[in-house]
Amino acid sequence: MKHSKTLLAIALGAPALFAFTPKAASVKFSPADGSTLTKTFTNTVKFGLDDMSMLMNGEENPMMPQMEMDMTMTHIVTVSDEYVSVKDGRPAKLKRSYDTISQDMEVDMTVEAMGQTNDETATGSGSSELEGKTITFAWDGDADEYKLSFGDDEGDDELLENLIEDMDLRGLLPEDEVSEGDSWDIELSGLVDILAPGGDLKIDIEMDGQEMGGGPDPTMMADMREMLADMLEGEATAKFAETREVDGAEVAVIELSIEIDTARDMSDLIEEMIAEEAPEGVDMNIDRVDVEFALETKGQMLWNIKAGVIHSLELEGEAAVAMDMEMGMDMGGQEMSFEMSMDMSGTMKTTVATE
Repeated sequence: MKHSKTLLAIALGAPALFAFTPKAASVKFSPADGSTLTKTFTNTVKFGLDDMSMLMNGEENPMMPQMEMDMTMTHIVTVSDEYVSVKDGRPAKLKRSYDTISQDMEVDMTVEAMGQTNDETATGSGSSELEGKTITFAWDGDADEYKLSFGDDEGDDELLENLIEDMDLRGLLPEDEVSEGDSWDIELSGLVDILAPGGDLKIDIEMDGQEMGGGPDPTMMADMREMLADMLEGEATAKFAETREVDGAEVAVIELSIEIDTARDMSDLIEEMIAEEAPEGVDMNIDRVDVEFALETKGQMLWNIKAGVIHSLELEGEAAVAMDMEMGMDMGGQEMSFEMSMDMSGTMKTTVATE
C-alpha cells in the first residue's frame, strides 16, 4: 500500500515538476529562403564637454578661452534584406537595399574670452551614395568571405569596400540551444555592429555654422566604427530571460549587459584630417592622439523564435570619451607645440525595429 501511495503522489506531482522545468527554445538565426526583413537602426549620442585644457610650448596660454559644449548626434540606417538562401547559420546569398542612411548633428558652444561671451550652434547632416542602392552579398566558401556586387543598379565599386553583411546581430546569439534562465558571454567584436551597423557606409557629413572652432572635431566623434575599431576591451553578457508574445509572434527575451573600456592611438586618422585642412605654408605633425572610450549599457533584444530573426532591440546607458593629443606646427620657420586634453561624457541609446 505504501508503495502504491508513493507512486500516486509522484504521478500527481509530475505536472508541477514539469511546470517548473526551464523552457528550451531555438534562439538561432534561421530565416526561410526567400523571406525578407526591413531593419531600422537608430543610434543617439548626447555628449557634454566636462573639461578641456591646452598647453602651448609647454605652458598654459593665458588667452585660453573658457568653453562649454553640448553635442547631439543621431544616426539612422534602414535596410531591407532579402534572404535569397541561408546555409550554415548565415545567408549564402543576401540582397540588401539601403533604404535610408542619415546622420544629424547639433553642437552648441559657449566661448568666453577677454571678457566677451559668444554663443554658437553648428548643425550638420550626413548622407551616403549607398542610399537607394541594392547590393548582393554572396558567400564564397573557398575564400571564407562574402563577395559583393551591385544588383540591378550600377555604382562605384569603392562603395562596396568595408561593408558588413551581418546586420542581424548574430554575434549576440548563443552558440548552443538555451533554456530560460541560461546566460552566455558575448564576443566583444560583435558589439561594434550594434553601435556602428553595416560597416563603412560612406557617410559624408557637412557642417554649417561652425565658425569659432575649438573642441573635438564633430565628424571624428560621429565615426563610431573608426573610434572603436577592433580593440574593444571589457565584458558583455546575455541572458535568456523568458518567452512572451509580441505583435502576434513568440519571442525570446534576451537581457543584455555591456561594459566597454577601450583605448587606441588615432594619430594617423587625425593627421590625415588635419593635412586636408591645414593652410598653405603651415606644416603640422601629430605626435600622439590617445583616445579612451567607455560605455556601460543595459537593455533587451527580442528574438522571433519561429522566423529565426531579430524582432527588436533597445539599449541605453552612459558613455565617456577622453582625448589627449600632442602636435607640432611649423609656420615658415616658427615652430610651436601644442598639447590638448579633453573629457566628454553623456548617454547613448540604440534601438532596432523590424517589419
